[in-house]
Amino acid sequence: MISLSAEHRAAAGVAGGEEVDLDIDLDTAPREVSVPADFAAALDAGGSAHLRCLSYSNKSWHVLQVEAPRPSRHGSAASPSRSTP
Repeated sequence: MISLSAEHRAAAGVAGGEEVDLDIDLDTAPREVSVPADFAAALDAGGSAHLRCLSYSNKSWHVLQVEAPRPSRHGSAASPSRSTP
């Protein structure tokens, strides 16, 4: 049994609880995360070994925390502040 989100069910034209036959192909392509240069430099100070050990999903999450705009106090999007040591 494989769960499928409502969004994907709608795209496939199936309803919740409906039984369907499908083929699943294993995706073995390597996953690489592009780490921004300033984040990589900060990691070189002690966290790079930890980042290398993480799964693709967890690496992506950490990179997105650095790259994603953060809301300001007033609720509008703002660029992340980055300082250079």
